[in-house]
Amino acid sequence: MPTQRLKPGLATLLLFCLGWTVPYRPPLDAQNYPTVQLAPAEQTLHGKEFSRIRGVSELADGRILVSDVLEQSLYVVDMRSGDVRSLGSIGDGPGEFRYPGFLYPIGADSTLLTDQTTHRAFLVVGDSYPENLSAATLLIARLSTEAPWGIERSGRVLGVEGFGYSGDRLAMSRVEADSLRILLTTGSVFSWEPGAYETIAEVGGQGRLGAWGRTQFGGRRYYTGPLSAEGQAWLFWDGWIALAHPEPYRVDWRTPDGDWLRGDPLPFDSVPVTPRDRCFAWSGDRDPGACDGSRNIGVVPWPDYLPPFVMAWRNRTTPGGIALQPGPNGMLLIQRTLMADAPGRRYDVVDRTGSLQGTIFMPENQTIVGSSSASLYVVTKDDADLLTLSRHPWPDLSQ
Repeated sequence: MPTQRLKPGLATLLLFCLGWTVPYRPPLDAQNYPTVQLAPAEQTLHGKEFSRIRGVSELADGRILVSDVLEQSLYVVDMRSGDVRSLGSIGDGPGEFRYPGFLYPIGADSTLLTDQTTHRAFLVVGDSYPENLSAATLLIARLSTEAPWGIERSGRVLGVEGFGYSGDRLAMSRVEADSLRILLTTGSVFSWEPGAYETIAEVGGQGRLGAWGRTQFGGRRYYTGPLSAEGQAWLFWDGWIALAHPEPYRVDWRTPDGDWLRGDPLPFDSVPVTPRDRCFAWSGDRDPGACDGSRNIGVVPWPDYLPPFVMAWRNRTTPGGIALQPGPNGMLLIQRTLMADAPGRRYDVVDRTGSLQGTIFMPENQTIVGSSSASLYVVTKDDADLLTLSRHPWPDLSQ
């Protein structure tokens, strides 16, 4: 089975060291692609506000499963009637979870639920009581993130681990590593023997743009910043894998048979990083004065240009805070890097040829948390950080 990788030669190491100091400018005009505002909600859930939604999965009858990690609850929600009830219970016994995490629709009205603290996984068929999957614990434990980067219907899992090509440091955590291995399990979470992982791709990591600095206790630490880009991947329920690269910005696809389809560079406008961008990425504040005196913001090397996507540090609605999530009908949604001087959230929609179909624009206080064949599920955050859930029709990107 072919593996897509970066060769550990001089050219690759040079790119790792340069990071984003030499931006790629593809000969494409981003203005030629359709941009749409999110359509008004078809349904909004009134009478129930959430605290921190990790995932939404639609059932065959139109109801949805909603996991809320802060409320330690898995809910069954009927958007039409407004009915909300809890499913499962808190604990360490059969069918019990501590902090319900991400939801993975895997077909046949079945959903896989992860527990964020114990690395356990559960199978939920319809709105039945969660069933423990013992093999999943062994598979998920090796991942360098709190949950898989997608699960397909046979139970194979996509994961990641960090490593370093440079000889002076060993393999590191994902957020510090200069390179990442994208891993696909040989076994299934539904079997008694989970099997091992095979490396299907190697991509650049966030640690390409990092530096050693002193901690407040006198030790040394490798710092990477919130604008440090990395390659990211997502495994769809039907076995397709999307692999997104930040430089050049493109999406490659791996078919269920293991063949790779290389995508062309996607439209990308190089935007210089400003002090406002640095402070906004670091603290969420657009006023650069708010970051004056911050101990580590000056230690971290910052890119010259904003990358197309980054790890979403403060908005982990996908495993590990990656920018990728599945959209309707096999489309990939890529959340673009937030900009200090352009408030709002943008999602690029990429099809399985690696082509950009359009960009969805929405207010910055709204986030896509799930999808079905014809809808997007969105949370809107109010001033008290409470979340209201709504269902929106999939926009027409053909115009």
